[in-house]
Amino acid sequence: MSGHNEGAITRRRMLGFAGAAGLAGAGLVVGAGPASARTYGFDQLFELPDTDNMQGLAYRRGRYYVGFDVGDGHGVIRAYDGSGTRLKETAPLAVGHAAELSFRDRDGHLYVATGGGTNPTKVHVVDIAAANPQVIRTIDFASLGNSGLVAVDNRRDGLLVHAGPDDDGPFVFAFAGFDGTVRSQFTLESQGVPQGLEMARDKILYYTNNTITVLSRKGTILEVIDVPEAGESEGLAVANAGTRTRVFAGFNKPNRIYAMTPTFS
Repeated sequence: MSGHNEGAITRRRMLGFAGAAGLAGAGLVVGAGPASARTYGFDQLFELPDTDNMQGLAYRRGRYYVGFDVGDGHGVIRAYDGSGTRLKETAPLAVGHAAELSFRDRDGHLYVATGGGTNPTKVHVVDIAAANPQVIRTIDFASLGNSGLVAVDNRRDGLLVHAGPDDDGPFVFAFAGFDGTVRSQFTLESQGVPQGLEMARDKILYYTNNTITVLSRKGTILEVIDVPEAGESEGLAVANAGTRTRVFAGFNKPNRIYAMTPTFS
């Protein structure tokens, strides 16, 4: 882990906070909060044995699931154990960029967002437990825009979908049902290139390059966490347990996964 100053507010953070505050005045977003006062480290768990174009990340029952963009609108999902050994691999699936992955507790299915600044947002439901995993359903969120990310809100059994006109935003964060009906939403100015999204109980963890922005369900910026690793940020995953959440972050060049310490609350 490289050195950094957790207390420092960078120029990009200041611009992000200013943008959020400006939108709040326009009635789109509530205001921003201070930079993180807590100190977090990131411990590398393992390097992936695969060198493909790593994108989304999910975690379930000791396994790490990684989405890879293999081109032509298709992605491959691979499962790894805690040492990085590959346990399972899907055939190429029509899931686009495979930009983010998230598990629904109720059905055990993996929800996969298309991603990409020019790709309409869709969420693909993958029966990952099957011997030959397939897309069993697609939920169309194209009306929200492109650059899609998804997180399952298991506490309320719904979806959180991220989208915008392109990778530069501004971005919509929409809480939706599994039928695609949007229940509520807020808008946020760009905090960086979208790379990952998860729910930690009632808090939103939004992963952009080298940063995790913590948001309330209404869009208030509560905390900003630096992720001081080399390469491009790729995918975010959580394991919720009681009042604490284990947070995992992906990076490429080389493809690898980190655990945030201490656990998040």
